Amino acid sequence: MFRIKAAGILSFIVSVSLICLMGGVSPSWAQVVLRAGHNQVPEYPHGRIILYFADKVAERSKGSLKIQVFHQETLGSERVLFEGMRLGTVDMAKVTTSVTSNTVPEFGIFDLPYLFRDLDHLLQVLNGPLGKQLLAKVESVGVKGLFWMEQGTRSIYTAKSPVRSLADLKGMKIRVIESPIMVDTINALGAAATPMPFGELYTSLRQGVVDGAENAPDAVYVAKHYEVAKFYTMTEHFRVPTQFMISMSTWGRLSEEHRQIILDASKDAEEWGKSLYSQEAAEYLKKLRAAGMEIIEVDREPFRKAVEPVYQKHAAKLGWDLVRSIRGH
Repeated sequence: MFRIKAAGILSFIVSVSLICLMGGVSPSWAQVVLRAGHNQVPEYPHGRIILYFADKVAERSKGSLKIQVFHQETLGSERVLFEGMRLGTVDMAKVTTSVTSNTVPEFGIFDLPYLFRDLDHLLQVLNGPLGKQLLAKVESVGVKGLFWMEQGTRSIYTAKSPVRSLADLKGMKIRVIESPIMVDTINALGAAATPMPFGELYTSLRQGVVDGAENAPDAVYVAKHYEVAKFYTMTEHFRVPTQFMISMSTWGRLSEEHRQIILDASKDAEEWGKSLYSQEAAEYLKKLRAAGMEIIEVDREPFRKAVEPVYQKHAAKLGWDLVRSIRGH
């Protein structure tokens, strides 16, 4: 009896499989799964946008295409992820423009201080022809840009002495990322740029090794720097975007239907998350104030004028036409 039932079940499975194949229907086990990596926790704005993208892909494809998201550098750092996409060992990833600029120099344009007037200006450029043109450039190195994400602004915060004007920065040792443009920017503001790993900063602020640093509100709060730095000055000197990308090798293996689903889901995610980071940053500023940090508004025009030498030094190799195009947008 069991043999008859087992044979009947096997016959049914084979029949269904043949019907699916003959009818052009993919059986459930033919689902395409792509792996996407990033360096943040799932709750972070970028993590939430990428999960939203993955949900939209699953919804639009009715489950035939799945994006499996790996958080907190599980698949590697952004540099490793970018090279992995170029080699075809990583399907998708979030990568900051500073990482991309090592391979596509034009992306270094985003490191320039006060390049954008505000968030609206940034979004207009990224979502316009210029943003699409820049994303297209990475295809020549094996990676396809899918959508942009903003990541707020970076401002200066200090431990003991507040910065209420440009003059207050003179001689202060300010921790920076090891980026030539960022180092030159802080020096141009009159401070002494001090490159240092982020992990060493809390102790350095507490011990007076540096007088301050510069970063976005969320980074300051999560790292608890409000415990050792009491003043956050809204200089907003850097406004750097980031991109979500796919390996051209992976893209080449996808069906036309799945490609279109990814493009449509990218538009959904870009629109849904276009101001999410800034909204979160505003909440983190409230948290910093509640934790005892003084939030200081300043006239940013003197700061803008002070960094013009940075443009004279770096814009030539990045492309003055590109700079003028963005500034005049």
